[in-house]
Amino acid sequence: MLDQKQTTFRGAEKNQQGFTLLEIMIVVAIIGISAALAVPNFTMMYARHELYQTTTSLYNRLVFARSSAISRNAMIVATPANVPGSQSQVTFTAPLGVETLPLNVTFVLPLPATPIGFTPRGLSTTPLAPMTIQLQSVRDPTLIYSISLAPSGKVTWCSVQITPCVQNQ
Repeated sequence: MLDQKQTTFRGAEKNQQGFTLLEIMIVVAIIGISAALAVPNFTMMYARHELYQTTTSLYNRLVFARSSAISRNAMIVATPANVPGSQSQVTFTAPLGVETLPLNVTFVLPLPATPIGFTPRGLSTTPLAPMTIQLQSVRDPTLIYSISLAPSGKVTWCSVQITPCVQNQ
């Protein structure tokens, strides 16, 4: 009876399968190399996404400010500011409040000399020249998007550093 258990146990040892330490180390090395190659691309992708989201959010807020100026028959003004040691922000005339930018997006200096605004008719408060705000990614300083306000009040944005932005992409 004892011999029968020992032969059963020895038979089970022969059928065991698994990975050797060398095979596991090779797989870990391949995953490590792949991750090292993918991280810079992921960082760039995330920086582009974050800048795109911020630009479209600010663009939409400016379009809403123009609409509010027309519907309320009142002047609406937006003042962009880089706040030292904090997040950049755009302060709108009441009741629109403040639009705060993410930590990894800032304004490119110099900011417009006068605040960006809309008259009760929806026109720009600076009727002689377009005004442009440029947003820059902190993660990748070469990524700069532009938002322009034409004298007619039309707001456009471009995914390039251009003054004024003439096309909406």
